[in-house]
Amino acid sequence: MDDLPPAKYNTGADIKNSLISSGCIVNGTVENSVIFKKSYIGNNCVIKNSIILNDVYIGDNTYIENCIVESRDTIRANSRFVGEGDIKIVVERNERYVI
Repeated sequence: MDDLPPAKYNTGADIKNSLISSGCIVNGTVENSVIFKKSYIGNNCVIKNSIILNDVYIGDNTYIENCIVESRDTIRANSRFVGEGDIKIVVERNERYVI
């Protein structure tokens, strides 16, 4: 079991009816969602009705609604994922660090 710091909510974070796990950093809006441990939500992001699994990095200005995001994913900035009708499972294997 990891001994992680509590979730950090930076200026501009807006959380409604959601569960945010330890080790997370939230800069955007999260509504009706569950965010698992060690996830990062970028600036101006909107996460609605979704499940974000462990160790996910979500870049700035991203919109995610009605989705499940797989563990250890990196979602690029300015992305949009919306599950319409059914829940969409998002699997992105982007490089997290660019040199």
